[in-house]
Amino acid sequence: MTDAVTTTLSADHRTSVARRLVGAWTTVLDNDGTPVVGLSNFAADGGVVLTQLNAKNIGLGSWVATGPDTFVYNAHILAADENGGFKGTAHIRVAGTLTADDAWSGTGGATFHDPDGKPLRSHDGSAVTAAKYGVDQ
Repeated sequence: MTDAVTTTLSADHRTSVARRLVGAWTTVLDNDGTPVVGLSNFAADGGVVLTQLNAKNIGLGSWVATGPDTFVYNAHILAADENGGFKGTAHIRVAGTLTADDAWSGTGGATFHDPDGKPLRSHDGSAVTAAKYGVDQ
């Protein structure tokens, strides 16, 4: 996202989204009818770390508030072949809406690239839901 998006939002919107989004989440991606479970962590500085069972590697990226209850994030995941060699990357994009202090839903997609950065295939519009979890007390 560009700075233009963040500068057009009020500080209240950014703070409201951050207050609810920052923390650890369990995610479920609808992969053509097959649910894929993952984990995501959103940091107050705009960083995001994520993983999904089908990715086998973590993704690193950034998030930004886009409205009073909305946000977008993207991340890159390194892909490895069966011997651990570099196979390429996946660039993940997700737009979400906070539906409660501990839940959000949205849609996402990915573009897969070969080791030289050439796009191989892409998909968009996959449903994503998430539930926040905290510290056990």
